Amino acid sequence: MNATVTSLTARRRSATVEDAITLQHAGLIADYLHAYLNGDATTMLVVRDFASQMDADYPGYPSLVAQLDALRSQPAA
Repeated sequence: MNATVTSLTARRRSATVEDAITLQHAGLIADYLHAYLNGDATTMLVVRDFASQMDADYPGYPSLVAQLDALRSQPAA
């Protein structure tokens, strides 16, 4: 396999992983926000624990826990 094909394959794989992580982040943020708006503290804790584990597993990505904390600190529109 030539270097160009290998490079394109590596970038495609990388984009797929990034897309999957982004989708997971978006889903967890939506779950957290739904729980927050409904006063479901148990689900909020579960989502936050999972987010903390994701942050540990993917240290190069933006902190999901920080994003969740920012949701609670934003003033209502």
